[in-house]
Amino acid sequence: MIHNARIYFLGFIILMAAACATPQSGKITQGDPEKMVSQLGAALDTAKANQVNVLAPGLYNEARSAFIKAGQALDKGGKIADISEYVSDGNESLNNAEKMAKVAKIILEKTNTARDKAIEAGAEQLGAPYTEVQDQYLKLTKAIENDNLSYAQKHASEVQAAFRNLEIMAIKSNALSNARKIIAEATEEKVQKLVPSVYNDALTALKEADDYIGKNPYEVEGIREKASHAELMARRLTALYESAQKFQEMSPEEAALYLEGLMVRLGNSLETDDLRDRVTSAQMIALTDAATVRVQERQKAELNNMDAQKRIAELEKELEGLKGYSQEQAKAREQLEAEQKFNDRFNQIQGYFNPDEAEVYKKGSQLIIRLRGIQFPVGQATLSPKDYLLLSKVQRAISEFGQPMITIEGHTDSTGSVQANLHLSEERAEAVKTYLIANKTLPESHIQATGYGPNRPLAPNTTPENRAINRRIDVVITPEMTD
Repeated sequence: MIHNARIYFLGFIILMAAACATPQSGKITQGDPEKMVSQLGAALDTAKANQVNVLAPGLYNEARSAFIKAGQALDKGGKIADISEYVSDGNESLNNAEKMAKVAKIILEKTNTARDKAIEAGAEQLGAPYTEVQDQYLKLTKAIENDNLSYAQKHASEVQAAFRNLEIMAIKSNALSNARKIIAEATEEKVQKLVPSVYNDALTALKEADDYIGKNPYEVEGIREKASHAELMARRLTALYESAQKFQEMSPEEAALYLEGLMVRLGNSLETDDLRDRVTSAQMIALTDAATVRVQERQKAELNNMDAQKRIAELEKELEGLKGYSQEQAKAREQLEAEQKFNDRFNQIQGYFNPDEAEVYKKGSQLIIRLRGIQFPVGQATLSPKDYLLLSKVQRAISEFGQPMITIEGHTDSTGSVQANLHLSEERAEAVKTYLIANKTLPESHIQATGYGPNRPLAPNTTPENRAINRRIDVVITPEMTD
């Protein structure tokens, strides 16, 4: 009884909608025929944007047909009365279509929501699967137009589920298309014969992403993460396949030399000692340790910069609180400007050097240039011509501060006696000082050199890599008090 009552009620809605439509057939509208046709065309476009063309396709098509006839009559210079008649018929059909669309929205509310989500996900790009479900949907709306509510109610849930499946298909297609394409091309190349485990890893990642999307179609971040991992594993498959092909063509010695070459390149960039007398795993451990020290040094520099920015912010806040106190305010402003100026110089000087040449730090009001690019011969303190370009950059950095005080610090590792290392570090610092004075960087009274030997290590002197880090020259710049 309830089911039949609902059908009768919806039938009543349709009858009322039809009754509310103002009959316009036969009513001739006087006016500009071109404007009338144009207005009908605009009304059809608006109705289509509101999906009236799919919610009430029959009535909408009738309105569209009348519009086409009116346009043809206008082009041929037909009678105004005929054009007005076509426009009136079109307006009447469109009016009825809009009212019928409202009824279809009520009856197919959940199905329409599923359809909108599928389209939003890109289901229209799926081609045939979308067209098939869309045809099923149009059968529902046409059935409502024909007062066949029982058909619409019976099949609405089926079409709703079909649109839901289309939505998931579209999401999977968008998220996993690249991974699928890469794996499909790899399969065609039969890469699984050479790298079967890697191939299976890629398939597993793709399946996991596919399953996840099916269960969590609205978890955007999770889908992005799973899809990204699937694509990574797919690209890894092709990369390892190419490597496997390369190694397959090599003799064991060629493969070992190839790996050694890669390790040497990495070691050169990290400034480690020659590691070729070690097995590959030992070389990797040494390179990892050296890279870790570099990262720690970089992090320390970043923290120093953050501390400076924090101090500037504190001074700005302090300055704000000193309004009305002219003397204190002037002092705070002066200090703020000095720190801002120092920070700007620090950022500028960092750009003078690449990581292989030097690293720049701040320590309180001092700036430290840690020279990595100067490599003295073992046990000697003689600069070579290849060091001059780096030292010219140091001169440029010093000149940014006018007439600062400079301290050249020499440091060694712990190899050998402490006394010998102290003497060697002093000689190396003096060599840099002599260069700066000879090139008129500063007056001699503004530059001093000192050697600390092994007493201030940056890393434990337990490995060749750490010892290389500890052998260094630091240029400490103390700006003028008035700067």
